[in-house]
Amino acid sequence: MTQILFVGLGLIGGSLASNLHYYHEDLIISAYDADQEQLRKAQSIGIIDKMVTNYAEAVEQADIIIYATPVQQTMQYLRELPQYNTRPSLIVTDTGSTKSSIMAHESRLLEANIHLVGGHPMAGSHKTGVINSKKHLFENAYFVLIHHLPENRSAHQYIEHLLRFTRAKIISSTAEEHDYITAVVSHVPHIIASSLVHLNENHSSTSHLIKELAAGGFRDLTRIASSSPEMWRDIVEANNQHILDILHDWQTQINDVIQLIKNSNPKEVYNFFQEAKAYRDHLPAQTRGALNLGYYLYVDIPDESGMISKVTHILSLHNISISNLRILEVREDIMGALCLTFKMPNDRERAKVALQDFDTYLP
Repeated sequence: MTQILFVGLGLIGGSLASNLHYYHEDLIISAYDADQEQLRKAQSIGIIDKMVTNYAEAVEQADIIIYATPVQQTMQYLRELPQYNTRPSLIVTDTGSTKSSIMAHESRLLEANIHLVGGHPMAGSHKTGVINSKKHLFENAYFVLIHHLPENRSAHQYIEHLLRFTRAKIISSTAEEHDYITAVVSHVPHIIASSLVHLNENHSSTSHLIKELAAGGFRDLTRIASSSPEMWRDIVEANNQHILDILHDWQTQINDVIQLIKNSNPKEVYNFFQEAKAYRDHLPAQTRGALNLGYYLYVDIPDESGMISKVTHILSLHNISISNLRILEVREDIMGALCLTFKMPNDRERAKVALQDFDTYLP
């Protein structure tokens, strides 16, 4: 039996443990977490076999260690790992959002016969904690695996094989490429979203309507600003150079937009929006990218009693589950009064067909 140790058991670690425990009978899943309550919950719902209280002892008994902890904490664990009497050819991976700082430990760990394969599952949920773990959380999501040294190729292949039942889309990359791409498509957008929220707050004292009207499209636009401040502090610290490079590029674009507006040239302003629309309209709509926002469907319904229950009744008849439902009171930016969120793109497509008697819109 292969001994797998999870260090950190929140939503990501718990979901991965749940998947491995369900599909692999030849694994013994143990878990260590500073929050003992998380471990008790995990064992009670049957996603781990053993709770671990002695980290050092568990590390020395493990065949595979999966660090599902914040990046800075994972780095500390990796620094200390060679001092333990680990099993020969121990395989170690992680779930962190930045990879260069993690993979910097690859050579030193290999000297101790420890094989490091960096991992980044680009999946998540608006819910947190092990109690919300789902074995299918990673389905259709991108899962990046990284190794640089040829001695770690077989470990990379083993981890990829282990993840096959997650139905994630496995991508091989380098740490440098990964961190650059995630800075563009995830890290800087999070920073911009938080900045827009601060901008809204700074102006909210001038009129109470600013906060009221932000309840619609603005709130959806900046939803990612509600992510964990601790996690994003670590991400910014670990990927600061790429983030700064992209932010400087964005700053140049903002200055260009300011000049564009000053020039009062309607054709240039139109081209600015048209080019952005054309590029966005051609982005993949059926796959889960780096920003895990769920799959939205907006439903235009009349302001009549019983209409929301009618929508949910239709979905239940077609066995379509939703992860969230929200009423939009401000509708200028988003065409629809009801916002439905789905975990999977095919659920959204099925819902659109089922709700054909309503006007529905994709964001």
